Amino acid sequence: MITEIIEPPPLSVLILALLIDIILGEPPAALHPVVIIGKAVDRLRRMVPRRKISGLVISVVVITGAVLAGVALIHIAYALGDLAGHRLMGDLLALISSSYLLKSTFAFRSLISTSREIGRLIDEDLDAAKRLLPALVSRNPLNLTHAQARSAVIESLSENYVDTIVSPLFYYVLFSYLGAGVEAALAFKAVSTMDSMLGYRTEELREIGYVPARLDDILNWIPARLSLPLIMIASPTKAQDILRACMRYRSVTPSPNSGWPMAAAAGALGTRMEKPGVYTILDEGRDPESEDISSAISLIGRAMMLAAVLSAVLLIPLG
Repeated sequence: MITEIIEPPPLSVLILALLIDIILGEPPAALHPVVIIGKAVDRLRRMVPRRKISGLVISVVVITGAVLAGVALIHIAYALGDLAGHRLMGDLLALISSSYLLKSTFAFRSLISTSREIGRLIDEDLDAAKRLLPALVSRNPLNLTHAQARSAVIESLSENYVDTIVSPLFYYVLFSYLGAGVEAALAFKAVSTMDSMLGYRTEELREIGYVPARLDDILNWIPARLSLPLIMIASPTKAQDILRACMRYRSVTPSPNSGWPMAAAAGALGTRMEKPGVYTILDEGRDPESEDISSAISLIGRAMMLAAVLSAVLLIPLG
């Protein structure tokens, strides 16, 4: 019987989670917490009427379920150690479980590798690239030109920098000081997953996706704005251009948040970004070329490292 549970050191959890991501990448779909959350969202969506209240119910159920499942897994790890008669084993299993859950909320390696692969395909086989683009973007890729496809990759890379890196790390660090870092990261990822599945203005999803979309806007609000100084530090020689572009174009996107990292990336690269019929960022910039995707990957890669290092530094007081 577990008589006392001491949470794994948050800094150790973060470091191990980063190592898991960099070395192993994404876990198998059957064991991936985000995939499991997605299946739950899809099942619930099919069971409820298309109303805003249904979106609220789904949000409460999915967020609560994700958090409780994460807590249960960590407690099971401690219990296994107790059953084996080794408290140290329980602590180690809890550290691994916590790190695995935290890793599932961010995607350093996957975001970079997917962006690089699609960028390569745009030059070699545009049709193949268009088939792979939905892994990054939600727009219809059918009629995209080479420049528009490159823009879509850079836009998604910079936008996902917030959604899959800055935001989960932000909530992990913030709530680690309250002893609930992993739970907070899981809660954020549950909201993000719901938004990616339900947060569209189609006839089918407009009502049911309203609450998940608003929750996602709220939770990404601070991290999106934190992305600006991080990207400026990642490209110090372009800091003024980044700031100027962000101040001018941050509000042109339908989302209150996505314009910040996208405009910052556009300013750093000097490239025009366009979602046809929706928005244009850095209209005075040039069309993105092949090397701009590599430059964007390098830029966001540095910004990712900054976010990870800053998170680790902020967790040092917690041990």
